[in-house]
Amino acid sequence: MLPQGPRWHELTAPGPGYVAACDARDIGVAAVRLGAGRSRKEDDVDPAVGITVLAKRGDAVERGTPLARVAYRDQERLEAALPLLERAWRLADEAPDPAPLVLGRVG
Repeated sequence: MLPQGPRWHELTAPGPGYVAACDARDIGVAAVRLGAGRSRKEDDVDPAVGITVLAKRGDAVERGTPLARVAYRDQERLEAALPLLERAWRLADEAPDPAPLVLGRVG
């Protein structure tokens, strides 16, 4: 339904391990740098660019396993987003403990 980005970049795991963390804020800011969101209300949003997360917390990965697929139009915007994406995933030698289903109660 949405337009597809004309170019694709695959972010891959630098080595083997388990996804210990995936920083949503870094991924979100990287998406804004690609043009998928706004820094200011005057900015245009490009619905053809964005980030598809392929590896989540707890997943086992090998070197070269895709972590995310990035749709982009502009090489400079991709280069501005990549440092954030490269630090968004943290790998560990052992699988992380499962995240709690309930973080807390209100009231």
